[in-house]
Amino acid sequence: MATNFSRSILQGQYPIRQRGHDKCPSHRENNLVFLCKGCKTLICSACIMTSHKEHIDSCIEIAKIAKEQRQELQDFVNDTDGMKIPKFKEEIKSARQELSICIPKYKLVSEDIKKQRDKCKLALDKITEDHLAICDKMEKASTDLLQTYITNLEDRLDNLVKLSSECKQTLQTGTAVRMYDSVLEVQDMDLDIPQTPNIDMTEFTPGNNRQSHLEQAMGKMKTPTDHLQAGSAPSGHSTHGPGVRPKQSKSTETGQASTGSVLYKLCDSPIVISKFSYPDRITSICSTPDGCAWLCDFETNTVKLINNKGQVIQKIHHTSDIRDISLDPTTGRLWFCCRVERTIWEVSTTSTPVTRFTTEGNPNSLFVTREGLVVVGTRGTERYGVVMYTADGRVLHTDTVVGSGEGLVRSITQCGVTGNIALVSGKLISGDSSDPNNYRRHIIVYNPTLQPLVHYQGEGIQAQKAVTPDKFVPATVVYDSKGNIVIADWKRNTLELISGTGKYIKTLHTNKGRRQRSVGIQKDDVLWSYLVLDTGVLAYLSLETGKPGFKLLKYYSD
Repeated sequence: MATNFSRSILQGQYPIRQRGHDKCPSHRENNLVFLCKGCKTLICSACIMTSHKEHIDSCIEIAKIAKEQRQELQDFVNDTDGMKIPKFKEEIKSARQELSICIPKYKLVSEDIKKQRDKCKLALDKITEDHLAICDKMEKASTDLLQTYITNLEDRLDNLVKLSSECKQTLQTGTAVRMYDSVLEVQDMDLDIPQTPNIDMTEFTPGNNRQSHLEQAMGKMKTPTDHLQAGSAPSGHSTHGPGVRPKQSKSTETGQASTGSVLYKLCDSPIVISKFSYPDRITSICSTPDGCAWLCDFETNTVKLINNKGQVIQKIHHTSDIRDISLDPTTGRLWFCCRVERTIWEVSTTSTPVTRFTTEGNPNSLFVTREGLVVVGTRGTERYGVVMYTADGRVLHTDTVVGSGEGLVRSITQCGVTGNIALVSGKLISGDSSDPNNYRRHIIVYNPTLQPLVHYQGEGIQAQKAVTPDKFVPATVVYDSKGNIVIADWKRNTLELISGTGKYIKTLHTNKGRRQRSVGIQKDDVLWSYLVLDTGVLAYLSLETGKPGFKLLKYYSD
């Protein structure tokens, strides 16, 4: 029997038969009567005894499969005429309607931009006019004051010169009475130079942050978070000819904008900025602007602030369980939630926790947004979800999974680019609710008003084989400054990077020895990863010999 390789060689040597031609290209006088299944080639009776004699067991008469193929063609025609062609026509009709809406809509947006530009110009002209008027007014006031001062000096000088001349004459020819009167006149005269007027000159300091202020004045452009290539076809459609399907490209490690310009580039492997052991169990990490981090273990009632060497700077004790922590990005204050008490707390300037409000559900996680709102993830046996509160506990938005059994929201983060909110949602499938393996987890991305946008279950991650939802167990998520999401996968011990729209980018790191649980991130995209430190071969082989600690990783190139 010929191998697949030898068959491919033989196929490459067969003469090419024109489509629909029923004569054998190798034996032109013979009709095609057989199909060689191994070569997928139509052959004649001569071929079966010569070039295909080793494939005789895989040859079958064409007439015997004609009925089956007729039915296959009929099914294709029925499906195409009955479903696919009408769907394509309907889709084309719908797309043309969208096109008819698209152009006027963008013209309207363009007109709004121009109107806002003109308004900004008018406002800038008015501000300029006011500044110039103030400048003119201050110029006149200052020059008038100085001119009055000069006139005063000149009058005093004239009087002084005149009096001096008169005194000289009195000294030469004056009587005693005249002498006495001149002395009195000199004594009564103010001979001091008056104080120079204080002219505090008006100053103008040009703004250094003009661009951001101008952009703020103009307004914001809301665009899709997926960076569409200009002129490219939508996903699933091709600009090629019929029958040609574009291949899906592999995930890139260079982020690109719609113009094709490079926004960021990933390192081949993360750079370790710092590494240190840390004995405590950690479930939440909140980095501070000065390069430190608050740490929480939800089985204790203590949070600690450490520096990037692992030294403890501050401790905060509480009377109840601290389930999760978050930093207010505006005030820098620490917030935490207590699941048993159903309370949300803020740590005041005196490092004293103060109750801000109570929640209806059991709070399992929280995040303070850049707008000062508090997003709380809940845990429940019948319902669970996410609730957005004001700082004083007023409910703004909710998204709750009702009647689906026990579940929880494990981790919450907000994008600094779009304002979107991402979280880890887990539903109990079966068994003990304290066992993380019994939950089916995925990531949900919401808009700022908790409208769901994306559900991600590990699509695109390639290990030895594609990752399925049951193998994907995210523990925590954090947004970085590029709008991408870093995921700590608890089951596969990895750090994954996806875009804000749920597109897989890269596996950043694979941990050796312990479940990858918690990550935090600094504003300069330095990742705090709590893991087992690499301490040699034994640490790789045995969980007990590896020391828990932190690695501070940088995964973007400068």
